[in-house]
Amino acid sequence: MLRAQYTSMDQGRKSDLLAKVSIAISVGCLTIGAIAFFGASSNTHLGLAAARNAIRPAIVGGASMLAPRGCASSVVRRSPGLSMFSSVSAQTQKTDLKLDWTGLKSDLASMIKEKQCGPIMIRLSWHDAGTYCKADNSGGARGAQRFEDGESKHGANAGLDVARDLLAEIQAKYPISAADLWAFASLVATEVMGGPKIAFRAGRDDIPDHTQCVEEGRLPDGDKGSDHLRSVFGRMGFSDKDIVVLSGAHTVGKCHADRSGFDGAWTEMPLQWDNAYFKNLLSKDYKSETTAQGNPQYRDGDVIALETDLALTTDPEFRKYTELFANDLGEFNKAYAETYQKLQELGWESKGLTEIAW
Repeated sequence: MLRAQYTSMDQGRKSDLLAKVSIAISVGCLTIGAIAFFGASSNTHLGLAAARNAIRPAIVGGASMLAPRGCASSVVRRSPGLSMFSSVSAQTQKTDLKLDWTGLKSDLASMIKEKQCGPIMIRLSWHDAGTYCKADNSGGARGAQRFEDGESKHGANAGLDVARDLLAEIQAKYPISAADLWAFASLVATEVMGGPKIAFRAGRDDIPDHTQCVEEGRLPDGDKGSDHLRSVFGRMGFSDKDIVVLSGAHTVGKCHADRSGFDGAWTEMPLQWDNAYFKNLLSKDYKSETTAQGNPQYRDGDVIALETDLALTTDPEFRKYTELFANDLGEFNKAYAETYQKLQELGWESKGLTEIAW
């Protein structure tokens, strides 16, 4: 009934109501049900965007980097327990392949530059796609973190509500599935930070509810070694070279102890895409330490490495690719573009994805 009343209002009354809603949100007294009500109509995108703006202050530029693995910035502050993305974008949306991809890329690039959030865009897409299991064709990129329950609660995804919230306003403007948007945003982020342009094919569908989420434990743990990496990546069908290539995403981003239990950046310039990650692994004199949260890691000055990172130097098969990429940025970029596209398309290879010129 409330929804019908809102839809029948003239624009002036809608604007007045939305202003009151914004005030209610700002003091933390708007219920999740009311938020969902405003997202229910296909004609309320502008009102929904206004509501989101009321609860999401800007990320403080440069105050904290956002990482592609195991961590995210704590500088975005919101009312406790309130996530607009989880309550609204759980609605399933299909991608219109004729959408304005140029406009979408521009909006994403502007947001990524303003918020300095490139690394977490990679992490969000990586963790959506990286649940794939080749044996039973389960998991993969399906926008599975859209729900209050399920994969959004997995420990490896701590802090990714930051990325989902940032993308929610953009999704309100374009007819695109969450899985496609998260994948595309990570490609734009990679390019914005100086990385390779990666081919993109669209057409991923989102799962309809949290009951289709996979079990926890499919993503890499930072405190494990080479056997663990081969187990996790092998489940998806990746080779030793692929493991090293995809680990190279740690050339951007930073761990935050309040999210992953690890703390620090892998490189001296965590918002610049390069091969410094591999160079550091081969040249730094890392010393073991334990974070305040009790997690083991290694540090040399301002940069860190995790157990999974050091496995790329101690395992002979991994090391030869680490040395290759440390010595040749072009080779790393070429391999990364190919392997990351493969990661994003796991489980979708035969389902008719469409090449997008972007």
